[in-house]
Amino acid sequence: MISTDHLDAYLKAMGERDVTAAKIHMADDVVIYSPLVPAPFKGKDQVADVLAALLGTVDAFEPKMLLRDNADFVAVFTIKLGDHVIDGMDHMHINDAGLVDSMTVAWRPLPSVVAVQQKLAPKLGGNAMKLVNVE
Repeated sequence: MISTDHLDAYLKAMGERDVTAAKIHMADDVVIYSPLVPAPFKGKDQVADVLAALLGTVDAFEPKMLLRDNADFVAVFTIKLGDHVIDGMDHMHINDAGLVDSMTVAWRPLPSVVAVQQKLAPKLGGNAMKLVNVE
């Protein structure tokens, strides 16, 4: 079984808002699929920039639980921005060396996701969206 040492250290670093420490535990070819912009972010430097922008935007990132199936994991966490609380899950995969090589992000509830997206997407080269009620 592949060691989770890198994944555990990655999540600890994220909880401590330390992107430099988290970056050590990512594969060079890591990819992150974000709900905030359509295109994935690829490569350790680009993914680290995304994480730095996220942690620089939100008030808190709190890892809660980790579920495992071989080299696939689901990291459950909470993000806080002002009055908004996001329940998030990352489907993460680690390579044979135990380094994080992919992340697919899922967040809820939608109004809180949009609040974070409005602040974060422009920092990532995307456009801010707004939630519109349909009557």
